[in-house]
Amino acid sequence: MSLGKLADGWIYYQSSLYFISSEEKNWIESRRYCTERGTDLIIINNREEQEFVKNSFDGFWIGLTDSDVEGRWKWVDGSTLTSGFWRSGEPNSYRGEEDCVLTDSTGWNDYPCYGAFRWICEKIIFK
Repeated sequence: MSLGKLADGWIYYQSSLYFISSEEKNWIESRRYCTERGTDLIIINNREEQEFVKNSFDGFWIGLTDSDVEGRWKWVDGSTLTSGFWRSGEPNSYRGEEDCVLTDSTGWNDYPCYGAFRWICEKIIFK
């Protein structure tokens, strides 16, 4: 694993920089924090990146939502989710209000966007 800590709380892993928040915000505020710094919430592209996040951090917002159309999960870059790492029984849109996604050591969980959690920003530096 090519993991390196950089200044200002950024971590380098593979071809991206990740900022791991130490405070908690709702999903929209978390995304705003990232975009104001020229990044966005993390998009998990493969199992290796999921394992990196799962093994390193617990309980963070990621850049996945179905707030536009219920059940149509989209990443913050507008791409459609093709496969995911959902916990068993998720997504379930409990009470019809779970439109944003948290990741933790057990997988992804849809959750109300107004919840306050830590978040991960991702800046891709090499494609």
